[in-house]
Amino acid sequence: MLSIQEVARELRVSEKTIRRMLWRGNLKGIRVGGQWRFPIENLAGLLPSGVSAPLEGNPPPAPPRPVTIRDLIEAGGIHYRIAGDTPRKVLREAVDATTCIPARFRSTLFRAIWERESTCSTGIGNGVAVPHPRVPFPMPQMDAPSLVSLHFLEEPVDFGSVDKEKVSVLFLLLMKTPQEHLQALSRLIRLLREDSVLALLRKAPLREAIHSELSRLEETVIPEGP
Repeated sequence: MLSIQEVARELRVSEKTIRRMLWRGNLKGIRVGGQWRFPIENLAGLLPSGVSAPLEGNPPPAPPRPVTIRDLIEAGGIHYRIAGDTPRKVLREAVDATTCIPARFRSTLFRAIWERESTCSTGIGNGVAVPHPRVPFPMPQMDAPSLVSLHFLEEPVDFGSVDKEKVSVLFLLLMKTPQEHLQALSRLIRLLREDSVLALLRKAPLREAIHSELSRLEETVIPEGP
């Protein structure tokens, strides 16, 4: 979930505009500890695309095929037995385990992820957390693709999730643009509503089983994108 400040940053508007959208019912949020929080799937359709209107007489270009969560996990990898007894230690280990990220950038990336986590927990419930840096993060300098890396923790760790369940699975999101970030997060959260996915993740299964189930669900649950 995102705060008002984070929503304003990602939608490129002022905090006053976000509050006005909230009051008018154009944006749905929930109260958590006296503060407004916004589920990421509520924002995907509001993010500016940055694409200008087509010239008169020319048909609009076909929308690109959305990158699937399976595609992103294949880029980031699946990692087991991530050690640590605090969120900070676990996130440090998860970043270091994601070897497709150049080693010289890992400390900077970890600090960015921990800064975001310190502001608001990314524990979404059911033993899952979705840590990520604030977006946009300067990924082009890293020479790495947009990715999601999946991490199974050696022992469950308290991330301060709303449902109080300790986290045993991390999906680390590292996307190049705010729009990619919102689309990927929206797709991932939709998949994590499926009981079959949650049951599979609790078993820390082999990579092939994870890829197979994600492919099946992305074709049936969200066949037309986020």
